[in-house]
Amino acid sequence: MLIQTSIYLKVIFTPSKIQSKLMLLKQSIPEYLTTSKNTIIQIAFTTIFAYVFINIYRPFGYDNWYEAKSWELLIASAIIVLTGMIVIIVSRVLMLRLKKSHEITFAVYIWFIVAEIIFMGVFYTSFEILILNDTRTPLSLLFNAVQNTSLILLIPYALTILFFAWKDIKKKFDSVAQQFKAPTEIFIPFKDEKGTLKVTIKCIDLLYLESNDNYVNIHYIDKQKERKIIIRNTLKKYEKQLQDYPIYRVHRKFSVNIKNVKLLQKGKKGYELVMNTDSGQVIPVSISYQKSIMDLMKIK
Repeated sequence: MLIQTSIYLKVIFTPSKIQSKLMLLKQSIPEYLTTSKNTIIQIAFTTIFAYVFINIYRPFGYDNWYEAKSWELLIASAIIVLTGMIVIIVSRVLMLRLKKSHEITFAVYIWFIVAEIIFMGVFYTSFEILILNDTRTPLSLLFNAVQNTSLILLIPYALTILFFAWKDIKKKFDSVAQQFKAPTEIFIPFKDEKGTLKVTIKCIDLLYLESNDNYVNIHYIDKQKERKIIIRNTLKKYEKQLQDYPIYRVHRKFSVNIKNVKLLQKGKKGYELVMNTDSGQVIPVSISYQKSIMDLMKIK
């Protein structure tokens, strides 16, 4: 038994295993863990979970508080939870601000969670000493509070992270599936700068997008004629909004529907894309986008 345990520990703690774990801690966390929307969802779910948990489990013994009635306990527990959640809100605001200037690694993310547990543990310990007049030693109360806080936070955190990961995998799967759809089956939505849907165009009919100051000219085919619609927005925003569609940026002023590109050719000023239209519209390719377009078209 001792030999088996020794072998197991050697496998777990070999330099290569330790190094791989350290490398993981240095990696950036997935984007979905630090988006504003998911952060709000996680805080809201954690608040609800904490409120239900405290009222069922009553870990801090507050049900003995002045022999309060049931409805008074519900109100008191709501105040306790909401006050404690201030720690989480401050922590996540700091994380989102840090994200703007620094990379959020797994190590940083874990430290934020550990700090939240400790600070909330200190808060609940102070509550038990100052409000509930608990006679146990502060160290004992803090240890107990940290244990309970770990349950209150880690369970909803684990559930929300699994949910966000599932949504991200589903989105990527749908994106891949979208690529295998025939262009005639795909409708591409175009919204203005306020997020209002203005038009949807079949992928097979869309040609290219052209920047026009604060507007975008959307060129497409309608009844075998080339037409355009003008929408107030920017190519940069469309680049993010349409990343699940075969629309690719090729120039400061142009994004093209790769499904309607006839050929890539060398022009006088660099490479050009010739669109699959009667007019044979030529779209220039900037040097900064040449490699990505050639990779996309599998040109070496």
